[in-house]
Amino acid sequence: MEPSEIFELIIKADEKLKYSTEKTAAVRRGQAAELLVQARDAAREIGNEQLVQQAETRLADLDAEGR
Repeated sequence: MEPSEIFELIIKADEKLKYSTEKTAAVRRGQAAELLVQARDAAREIGNEQLVQQAETRLADLDAEGR
């Protein structure tokens, strides 16, 4: 996977959260987490530490919001 494709996964995760409603928030958080894990793993595969960190930061933020 190319870095631009990985970045797009991160953007899609952000959009899932941005456009969620109170009713869909829990489902959207789950979908966003799946996309971020996929992005992080793909970034690790290609050795792009910057994208790994970006995905991990967003996952941590997502975890903090879910508490």
